[in-house]
Amino acid sequence: MKSPFRRLIPVALWLLLFSPLSPPAAGQTGQEEGQPLKELRFEGNDHFSDGELREQLFLVARTGLARLQFWRKGPVYRESTVQRDLRGLLRFYQREGFIHARIEAASSFISPSAVRLTYQINEGTRVAIASAQVRLADSSRAVVEVWEKARVKMITQSGSGYSDAAVQNDMRSLNTLFANQGYAYAETRVQPRLEDQDRIVQLLYEVDPGPRCLFGPVTILGDSIISPRTIEKQIALRPGRPYSQKNLEKSQRQIYQLGVFQYVTVKAMLDSMENPLLPVVIQVKAAPPWTIKTGIGYGMEERLRLLVDIRKRSFLGGARRLDLYLKHSSLEPYSIDLRITQFGFPAPQTSLLLNPFFLRQQEPGFTVDRTGVNLAHQQRFATYTDGSLRYTLEQDYLKVSALTREQTLDSSRIALYHKSYFTLAMARDNSLPLFYPRKGLYTAATVTWAGVGFQSDFHFLRLLGEVRHYQRVGRTSVLATRIKAGSLRRLGPDRFTPIEERFFTGGASSVRGWGHSEIGPKNSAGLPIGGNSLLELGVELRREWAGPISGALFFDAGNVWPRLHGHNLGDLCTAAGAGLRYRTPIGPIRLDFGWPLNRSGKGVQFHLSVGQAF
Repeated sequence: MKSPFRRLIPVALWLLLFSPLSPPAAGQTGQEEGQPLKELRFEGNDHFSDGELREQLFLVARTGLARLQFWRKGPVYRESTVQRDLRGLLRFYQREGFIHARIEAASSFISPSAVRLTYQINEGTRVAIASAQVRLADSSRAVVEVWEKARVKMITQSGSGYSDAAVQNDMRSLNTLFANQGYAYAETRVQPRLEDQDRIVQLLYEVDPGPRCLFGPVTILGDSIISPRTIEKQIALRPGRPYSQKNLEKSQRQIYQLGVFQYVTVKAMLDSMENPLLPVVIQVKAAPPWTIKTGIGYGMEERLRLLVDIRKRSFLGGARRLDLYLKHSSLEPYSIDLRITQFGFPAPQTSLLLNPFFLRQQEPGFTVDRTGVNLAHQQRFATYTDGSLRYTLEQDYLKVSALTREQTLDSSRIALYHKSYFTLAMARDNSLPLFYPRKGLYTAATVTWAGVGFQSDFHFLRLLGEVRHYQRVGRTSVLATRIKAGSLRRLGPDRFTPIEERFFTGGASSVRGWGHSEIGPKNSAGLPIGGNSLLELGVELRREWAGPISGALFFDAGNVWPRLHGHNLGDLCTAAGAGLRYRTPIGPIRLDFGWPLNRSGKGVQFHLSVGQAF
């Protein structure tokens, strides 16, 4: 197959031939060779930050906390390395459209044994895109119809600055467009033409779709612990149907979501002869039938946290999985969660869940033992969108002080009670990467309706929604924002809402600077009793420092109100602070220092936990 993603270098090569490198400044190079590099500077870089330019270099001086790592050998000034970095910086600028950029390196001593290296940059004028047009090599009706119905949003547009990465992205988009309409051998080339003394460029994308292709026979290879028939039900393509790259990728996801494979590949067998009938090969490797994962951690709210996850794949045969989760912490002294999941039933991207559970929920104002079972239907609607419909039967045993019972439960003496409720949940999450999102949006909403079906002692409607947004700021910083709101409404003759279903806020993952569940309604003894309305806001600027170390500045606000729809921005409790992060494979170890802003007499709060605040 012809490579559809051949690197776009015509402009870069042309520039390199006619834009020779500027020699570095003479400075004191001979004397500085082999000396420690203590400082690195950039001058004249208006379009790119120092962090972006540092990523192009081999020789980089230590910054931030890395300077404290005295036990590690520091960078050493080498003329050969500086020359290589000069070439790399110039190529970077030229790929971004600054074809007349000039860069020089000047070195000097800042102490008898320490070198300062300065890159002096003259960026020049960026090449602007005068026009970006697409020409089809095949003018047949079928090809023209594909292009006329296209919804490809080109990055390279008239008036924008030239960028090699943007041009390559548009080439991939054009190839993908035709590959999803049956043209497996589609290939896009670009012809750049510089004009007006190299200040503007005309871009012409030439698309050769090749022959229209069909899927051929499907072959399944590898060590599978389930029947081929079960795998075939998850395939989103059919022999004899038009080729689609999207359906290949969808088939791979759906087979992998059966939960019994270590890896899955689905490939169409393309060849150099451009055969229009494409056999499909599915390669699978079974995951281990048993896995056991354990974890131990510590946080100021949960204290010592112990986790055990026991998993059995192909439970009772087929694409069925059993998971047993055991957990202990100060907030959940006992938690036993058994899940039996039937994947790919009754249709691809759906699953059924049976989930008996028992947990003890221990909060400052109450303790409740919750025993029950969930029956759920889970559905993946799109790559980033999931939903579920769950029915829960639950028996609770509530333990509260006499004062709390009198002031929050309307003098009711109910201690053992039953609940039955439906929960509809939807979530869309395209934030990436996992655990350390730098871009994207997370949205989630749940609706719980209690008192339906089997006998229930409570009737209520609970709504909860959350939105998180992540935006890169330069190369080393991320701005994360969040809003979360909820309402809880009594239904029918009920006089109060269950205390364990109410909203609480304050703590390491909500409003830092305040203690766990400290914000909101309390009884006369000062114990939190929760509320029926919730609002939380958060803004956090995260910045990478050195290696696994990073820092953050944050502002949080939130409150809980006893009344339904009691949200009032004037009542928000606010806090601001800073934190340190240490990167691990399961998320950051987080230490935050929060100061409450609208509560006098309350000092700084320390929060130690694992995972992002949001």
